[in-house]
Amino acid sequence: FFARPLVLVGLLTLAAGAGSAAASYAPSTLQPPRIPREFRGAWIATVANIDWPSKPDLSVAAQKAELIALLNQAASLKLNALVFQVRPACDALYASKLEPWSEFLTGAMGKAPSPFWDPLAFAITEAHQRGLELHAWFNPYRAHHYKSWSPITANHISRTRPLLVRKYGNYLWLDPGEPEVQDYSLKVVMDVVQRYDVDGIHFDDYFYPYAEK
Repeated sequence: FFARPLVLVGLLTLAAGAGSAAASYAPSTLQPPRIPREFRGAWIATVANIDWPSKPDLSVAAQKAELIALLNQAASLKLNALVFQVRPACDALYASKLEPWSEFLTGAMGKAPSPFWDPLAFAITEAHQRGLELHAWFNPYRAHHYKSWSPITANHISRTRPLLVRKYGNYLWLDPGEPEVQDYSLKVVMDVVQRYDVDGIHFDDYFYPYAEK
């Protein structure tokens, strides 16, 4: 019988205290450290040929020309960084001994560009010449994209380590709960870090797949 009036008095007391505290509030005089500069970047998506290359069967000269045009546009817009997708689905847009060449570059998984060139090395050099950072963007767990069309090669992880791969909907995924998957993804990233002068590493699609109907 007496509990509710006592609770009400307590709430009124707290409210009054909160009101008096708010009335005496003053902005902090502490200043956060200055940021050296803004991060003004853009993503270059290679999966399904979203941004680059515009289609997978371009000549090497055309691929380079398109990439140069993107770099020039970034520089003209006063950006200072580009995030370049180098591993869309356990494949590579750079010279890798761990994973096959991406079909989004050459039209067929595992097919090296001819004449040979390394898009990541090229992008780093050209970006730095324009005052742009070049960050490598990895999809750590997606193993195969639904817009892929060429046969999966023998050196793709879905063939070499099939027990680490899960099929869900139209995609293949590495299972991030498997310690071997974690070690494998880290090995792929560290291979790039140790061999290329990248300015950063970005992860995307590190989540579980969207629900399928």
